[in-house]
Amino acid sequence: MRYTELRPDPKLLKPNYGGFKLSLDTVPVLRTELPATQRTNRVRPNPQRQYSYLHARLFGLHNHLVPDPWATGCLYYVDVSGTVQRVQYQPSVGRLSACCPVYRMALPPQSISASTDPYNCSLAFASERLCLLADGHGTISVLQTGNRATNGTWVAECVLPRADEEGSRLLPATGSVLLDARLVQPDSTSTSQLHCIALQVEHFTSKPSETVLHWFVLEQQQQRHQEGPSATDADATLDGWTVRSSCQLRSGGFPRYCSLDYDCTGLLLASDKPFTFTEDTEYPIEPEPTGTESGKATATDASSDTDPSVAGALSWSQTMTDIRICCSKRDGSIRWQFEAETEPDGTFKLTANDEPVLTRSQLFAAINGTPSTSETDTVLELVLEKAVKESMWPHLYEGGPEETIVTGSDGRGVGADELLPAPDLDAMLEECDFGEAEGEEQYFTLERLDRQTHRATDRASLGSQPPLFAMRLQPGAPTAIVVRQNVDACVWQPVQPVSSATGSSSWNLRHEGTLHTFGYVQASKRQQKYLAAAPDLGYAAICESERMVSIYRLNYSTSGVLRRRHGPQVSVGQQHLIFLEDTSEILGICCENEAIVLLLEGALVTLQLTIEE
Repeated sequence: MRYTELRPDPKLLKPNYGGFKLSLDTVPVLRTELPATQRTNRVRPNPQRQYSYLHARLFGLHNHLVPDPWATGCLYYVDVSGTVQRVQYQPSVGRLSACCPVYRMALPPQSISASTDPYNCSLAFASERLCLLADGHGTISVLQTGNRATNGTWVAECVLPRADEEGSRLLPATGSVLLDARLVQPDSTSTSQLHCIALQVEHFTSKPSETVLHWFVLEQQQQRHQEGPSATDADATLDGWTVRSSCQLRSGGFPRYCSLDYDCTGLLLASDKPFTFTEDTEYPIEPEPTGTESGKATATDASSDTDPSVAGALSWSQTMTDIRICCSKRDGSIRWQFEAETEPDGTFKLTANDEPVLTRSQLFAAINGTPSTSETDTVLELVLEKAVKESMWPHLYEGGPEETIVTGSDGRGVGADELLPAPDLDAMLEECDFGEAEGEEQYFTLERLDRQTHRATDRASLGSQPPLFAMRLQPGAPTAIVVRQNVDACVWQPVQPVSSATGSSSWNLRHEGTLHTFGYVQASKRQQKYLAAAPDLGYAAICESERMVSIYRLNYSTSGVLRRRHGPQVSVGQQHLIFLEDTSEILGICCENEAIVLLLEGALVTLQLTIEE
């Protein structure tokens, strides 16, 4: 497993940021009433049942207002009649357009005596022209939306049956909530694949409830009407979607962040408890080997490829910029030789007792120049400079030894799997730094789970604080994760993996921006329901369940800097406190660069932050 350190970019931090000043400027609040037939469809809890914390979090924090990543300002929600309503914020007039129905589905009635409770309706946009819609009762539809910048109607391409209707376990048997969807085109094939993640909470009478993630893959084939060499893609039509495969993950925790990787070969998850694969219809799940079995397998592989006297004599460690290889001579029993060529490509060869051990082409990734060497009577040491800085290698070469991170007091090397994350010793601990659960220590990690191997390939430590929220910065890309860093909130975007010379890929996160002091501000808000930020990171918002919305502008033109007679200037932002007249619950929020749109039980509210003249 490869460990990634979330190291913020110093250029995106402001150590002299002085927080926020309360602004008395008026923020225009525009209210659009919704008729009874266009109000939000919301599942009410069954008074005859008891619910777990996982249920309460899933239902209580559900955002019913869904933005379109490919069409700026277009928002969608499902009303009480099962109709998908579309509204659009128009910056030129500073108002919302009227609700426009684009698709209607039949909603089963909610029954108190039903064996299972339904979920809220959910939408997930997979591409510019595809959307997935779940009714919360077990039916998932694939919708062809066409050009969503216009007010065209949507058409159902496929309605996926429930698992209990056809005896199949490929789809969720009951209702679920869609978390993410992505349309991908595998290389060298004419088949489109639609990946989707759906979430359920399963209740047990004899043990705590569990979170279940369903990852299913739909496939669409092309059928040609004309045979022979003259047939072209124009002669082909797309057939309906079929379920190709499905897998299931379980955990006792709740996913604070969940997103498909770029190529949909992995799943990015952040939680306080690990998720494990329990079912997979395409790739068999192999039990994870124990420490003894793993050690035996490693010894067997090493003995088949390497002289037993050489096995274990080579160790390596790394920093963000270079690789250090240590070759022990074992009291003269091993004779190491290093041969390098400066021209034309810097090829080198490392041998032990005249047997080849390592060459440049075997390395996980590219390096700069020729390795530097230093030799003593007991050891030969090589230092390799990484071509791609700020990256960590999961291994030195295929089948090579594990990375040695540090050396313990007993002189024994400590591997990466045994190393505990280092705490941030520069940050002062406060009451809000001890996690959410009282009396229970929580530790959150961000992992990438591989679909084929069912193992965590990458892991990043998030400490005792959960991710604040997720936001979409780029359409068709994984969602960005917002993590607290001291008093700030840093926005991290998963970057597209870069393939190495050996065919492996390196996963990483890029620091895209910073919400200055927002991490400290939100920790003091105990009644928060939604956290959100503008796509350009110009402001952040904290929305409570009723009435109150706090807006934090990072830059303000008239009073963005406090001038001091002595010392450096201090930058400040502005805080706006908005109190709505309506006391109904806030059911959804969407942040645009110019405005904030709130979905209430009976109205749509627009908070105008920027007015174009």
